Amino acid sequence: MPQSSLEQIQAEIAAIEERIDNLRLVEEILAELEGKASRKPVHRESRKIAVKSQKPRKTKASLLSARPSEPQGREGSTPNAVLALLEAEGPLARAEIEQAIRADRDLSKQTISVALQRLKGAGKVHLDGGKWSLRA
Repeated sequence: MPQSSLEQIQAEIAAIEERIDNLRLVEEILAELEGKASRKPVHRESRKIAVKSQKPRKTKASLLSARPSEPQGREGSTPNAVLALLEAEGPLARAEIEQAIRADRDLSKQTISVALQRLKGAGKVHLDGGKWSLRA
């Protein structure tokens, strides 16, 4: 039976709210892993929407248990891979870093650029003359 426009919108809202909940859980986990306090959660009055086939909500414990216990590739995270590469190879251009890391990982260029900018913000690397290097 086809859904009405209102039912379709309600189903979309429920899906978006579920995604927001999942993103907040991931944000909380990342904040804990980075040793930072997560931002205060924004509580809103949520509307009760009846959705016929709603998936069970993921919990923080289920997300943590789904993570692999052994790091994959170079030290398990893109920033750690960048740091290990710079430590081993010395100063490198962004393109060289991308080429080396993407050789054994399926990552986008944006992922590596974001990792470089976050490492720069954390004071772990700096850009000098077009080459990234570890901060002394």
